[in-house]
Amino acid sequence: MGLKGTEGLTELQKAIYEFVRGKSKVTREQLIENFGLTEAELQTQLATLRHCELVKGYKEDGRIYLVPFD
Repeated sequence: MGLKGTEGLTELQKAIYEFVRGKSKVTREQLIENFGLTEAELQTQLATLRHCELVKGYKEDGRIYLVPFD
C-alpha cells in the first residue's frame, strides 16, 4: 500500500514495536506480560509486524527472542 515504517499500524502494534526496539530483544512472555495480551492476541499483532519487516525472531542460547528487523 506504499506505507513505510510504522505507518498504518495500530497504536498497539506501534507500542509493541517501540518496546522491542527499546529493549533490543524480548521474549513473547515479556510482551504478553507488559501488554496484557493472550498468546493468540500477541500472535495476531506479531504477524503484522513481521509482514512489515519490523520485527523478527532470533534464537540465542536455545531461547527465541523478538528483535527489530533492522
